[in-house]
Amino acid sequence: MKIAFFSESVADESALKILVSGILQEEIEETDLPNKLIYRSCTHLDKDLPAVINAVHYNSNAEALIVVSDSDDTPVHINDHEENENEKCRLCQLRKAIEKSLSKLQTFEGKNLLKVAIGVPVPAIEAWYLIGINPQVSSNYWIRFQNGEKIRYDRQKLKEQVYGTARPSLKLETERAIEESTRIVENELIEDLETNFPQGFGKMADEVRNWK
Repeated sequence: MKIAFFSESVADESALKILVSGILQEEIEETDLPNKLIYRSCTHLDKDLPAVINAVHYNSNAEALIVVSDSDDTPVHINDHEENENEKCRLCQLRKAIEKSLSKLQTFEGKNLLKVAIGVPVPAIEAWYLIGINPQVSSNYWIRFQNGEKIRYDRQKLKEQVYGTARPSLKLETERAIEESTRIVENELIEDLETNFPQGFGKMADEVRNWK
């Protein structure tokens, strides 16, 4: 399946290709849309989406697009948001931007409407990389932190655990992202990611499986 990826860095996208391949149980085909952006701001990702969605739909051979952005300090998406959108929730923000962009697309011969799935790591994608290593990483654990409880990690500590530093180079980020995502797939930990991150990863995985 031909899938395009749009996230906060090319390092993340290297990992996402492996994880999504693990979800689908098949190789991801390369698209013909080169991504020249190295870093994007998570707080502006939704503003870049219209241009990205148009480019993928009209100017690439991709059938689908994966959009992933860290939740950072925004509220964790919960079931209540399905009926009552939370304007501060990163997943709600992305959904709104994507729905608006998709509504403006036109289909044409040989091109169906672009499929889009959203992933929101809580609080950052490094938490996904640590599944099977750090037993505390989960959406519920981070919700406890947002409710005022003291917990044993934050975004900086997650980075230090994955990269050995809170300020890794892009080269190191990419290498470690590939290593950990490969470990997750090879050790059949995709289901654990869905269990620990039901909204931010589980819903993305369900959407991706529905594409087959």
